[in-house]
Amino acid sequence: MDMSEILSKGPERFRQLVKNENFRRITRYKGDYIVRQEHEVTEVYWSAAAQFMLLHTALNGKTLSLGDYYIEDNFFGEIEFFSGNLCSFDVVATATTELVVIPKERFSEILLQDATIAFWMNHRMANMYQSSMNIAIERSLYPLKFNIVKDIVNRCTTESRSLSHVYMYQEAQRFGCTDRAYTRIIHELIKEGLVKKGEDNSSIIPVNLDRLVDYLNQCQQ
Repeated sequence: MDMSEILSKGPERFRQLVKNENFRRITRYKGDYIVRQEHEVTEVYWSAAAQFMLLHTALNGKTLSLGDYYIEDNFFGEIEFFSGNLCSFDVVATATTELVVIPKERFSEILLQDATIAFWMNHRMANMYQSSMNIAIERSLYPLKFNIVKDIVNRCTTESRSLSHVYMYQEAQRFGCTDRAYTRIIHELIKEGLVKKGEDNSSIIPVNLDRLVDYLNQCQQ
């Protein structure tokens, strides 16, 4: 069995297992916490489809948002299950989400009994780790303008999982900056003729995608 076959069978087997077992189910509504930062995770949660926001609040009170996400076959608490650490993020539902509650002991049994599910989960976590590290490195090493421009370009050129926020302060949180700093960059881009505001006056729309890409290339040289 090659990797692609394993990765296609892993989620299929897990969905079938969830269907066959009488796991407890809970519902989280918009604004409800799924897991909370600095809290211990005593169970692992799985959702067939979840829409949620990831937030981290530092000791100095600054909040970093990694955006809103819509992900199918998603787990919550699996990182903490393996690491034994407290949650690093608040995970907040942004739409009604049904969660399947899997006790830690049963979760261990599932991974030990079915190598296909375990392989699929490890592959998934590895991809998430690399993606998160790439974001963290770029946010740390490149200017704020670069990161905002790259985010705009990615939304137009890739099937990005990240969804934009409605309010400016929430968008600023995604880059770990103040509302004023985020607004200043957007005004610069508008003045340069690179972006414009959408009809809802909150979304940012590229005017000249090629010039935005050129800016990113220049910053990386």
